[in-house]
Amino acid sequence: MAVDIAFDRYYKYDELTSLLQHYAGAYPDFTSLGSIGKSFEGRDVWVMTVTNSATGEHSDKPALYVDANIHAGEVTGSVAALYLIDHLLKGYPTDPLIKRLLDYYTFYVLPRINPDGAELYLTTPTLLRSSVRPFPDYRKSEDPPGLHIEDVDGDGKILLMRVRDDLRGTWKLDREDPRLMVERQPLDQQGPFFHVYSEGLVRNESGELEEEVKLPLAQVPTRYGLDMNRNFPSGFTPLIPGAGVYPLSEPETRNQADFVDKHSNIAGVLLYHTTGGIIFMPHKRMLEKNFDKRDLFLYEAIGQLGYEATGYPVVNSFREDFSGVFDEWCLDHKGLLAFTPELWNAESRATGKERDDVGRKLSQKEKRDIEFKLLAWNDLELGGKGFINWREFDHPQLGKVDIGGWDTKECRQNPPVSFLRGECHKMTLFALSYAAALPLACIDEIEVKRLADDLFAVDALVSNRGYLPTNITQHAVKQQAVRPDRVKLELGSGMSIVNGTSQREIGYLEGYALTQDVWGRYKAPGNQMARVSWTVRVPAGSAAQLTVRLLSERGGNSSKTVDLK
Repeated sequence: MAVDIAFDRYYKYDELTSLLQHYAGAYPDFTSLGSIGKSFEGRDVWVMTVTNSATGEHSDKPALYVDANIHAGEVTGSVAALYLIDHLLKGYPTDPLIKRLLDYYTFYVLPRINPDGAELYLTTPTLLRSSVRPFPDYRKSEDPPGLHIEDVDGDGKILLMRVRDDLRGTWKLDREDPRLMVERQPLDQQGPFFHVYSEGLVRNESGELEEEVKLPLAQVPTRYGLDMNRNFPSGFTPLIPGAGVYPLSEPETRNQADFVDKHSNIAGVLLYHTTGGIIFMPHKRMLEKNFDKRDLFLYEAIGQLGYEATGYPVVNSFREDFSGVFDEWCLDHKGLLAFTPELWNAESRATGKERDDVGRKLSQKEKRDIEFKLLAWNDLELGGKGFINWREFDHPQLGKVDIGGWDTKECRQNPPVSFLRGECHKMTLFALSYAAALPLACIDEIEVKRLADDLFAVDALVSNRGYLPTNITQHAVKQQAVRPDRVKLELGSGMSIVNGTSQREIGYLEGYALTQDVWGRYKAPGNQMARVSWTVRVPAGSAAQLTVRLLSERGGNSSKTVDLK
């Protein structure tokens, strides 16, 4: 029975678990549901393995790894991961591309790396980025005094709070649309002016409400200060905010690294995040000009597939504060081409333009123009639901304040649900095209010739029919992250090899990408194919069959058996 799922909402943990279990029950020949480990609070972190089991074991096929929701509030990725699973399983009978992908490849899909944080995000007004484990460590036992971010008016949302202060206020109402707060300038001397804070209450060291509150207000940092996507060994430093005290200190990040390390057939990596409307590619600490030119060619080629599928530009994420992230670890330690799509961008939706401002500081005019277009888009497309109009509220400590602003959870950080399916679909198109580019090592020919009554010449031609090479990158070779491809001859009882050994290393099989326009207009096939030969002695009365096995960690394992005649 098919799984009926709506891609117009964000699913809590029990709902997500139930959906995955239903997929596993409805498609037993194509799915296997497992756990890669437990979260901080003891929830299973699910992985759905998707492939056609009738055509081979999942571990014998090149695999695309897709995960989502390492950051608690980025729940769009979880739905996109579910959409990918649904699209693969329901499309297999009618879609030739999906049929080929599931016959020859494996998808490892992990919809929610951080179930604890996502659950808190989805079931309370709380805004958080990563795990629910308090960080820094002192937050385990005490809360600093000051303004604590809370849902003061009980509407289920944490918005902004503006406090009027005509003498010292740093913000003013926009002259054309008073919903918009703009920076006060030197010539602005006539109020009203405001201070803008996160919605909250002022508490003392004991967590109790302060009876007398005066400006200025010190906003207390969140107790959920971890950023698990800064907790990986590559480029790790505890000086990055939220990185943790040492690499892989969190069970969730260890789960990820262990899974990728144990599955040597993983040949591609996609990591779903929000928001931004861009696709990040590593490296955080190395400029593009320092990449191996073959690796950069392949990165750009796969990135172009992402751009064509999503409209999101591909950006090198060279920034110091991005170190210790998972995509960089995948490249540095495993030599994998990892991409981090930042799904959804309200600004792009409102302006009708793709991102062209990454890494550039916007002027006050540019920011104001974007905000105006966002408000117009909100009024026209969302019926005004994305921006909560400012309303006067009698704050128990501050008196009259205004509360309002953007609905962060379901408009800015994640798309309004009416746009959710579209985001999921275009990200799935990227996943399919990336999977179609993975290497595919095959045994093309086995030729047997009798040389004498008891001698046979065995000649095997193997090739990589995929786009990417079986090593994926030169960086993987440098790091010794992937074993060279091998061809192995298995003999029947009594048979023997006259020359050499039964197993031969053939290096790495290039995909057809590297025979294209890399250094010049054309390039010979090179190592896209390899031929291996043996001379085999077959005493009279021995078994007259032999098997050739091709063993490629990232290109797949296959075998063929032939009769000796």
